[in-house]
Amino acid sequence: MSGRGLDDLMEQNETDLGFLSAYGGGESTDELLVLIQAAICSEMKVEVVEGGVLLKLNKKNLPLVASDVERRGFLDGKIDTKGVEVVITDFGPEQRRFIERLVEFIHCD
Repeated sequence: MSGRGLDDLMEQNETDLGFLSAYGGGESTDELLVLIQAAICSEMKVEVVEGGVLLKLNKKNLPLVASDVERRGFLDGKIDTKGVEVVITDFGPEQRRFIERLVEFIHCD
């Protein structure tokens, strides 16, 4: 049998699956914190919590609905008349868009 060995398959998967990091996931809490801090503005507060990074924004009339913080990569999201609070567990396109929308809203307000 002329097949590939387990080491060859593992090496191929490491190479072939690297692009998945562009979609978020697998970041350590420290990596998450750095990514989120680079994307937010001064009105947003972040802190490391168990399971991710807690993002808080106290601002009225945010352009958000409950489903915005109920997606993959978000945990314990709360939106009310005072603002938003959510634990970010991954930093993929959905989290990036979420933060970009908030930053745009703040800067346009």
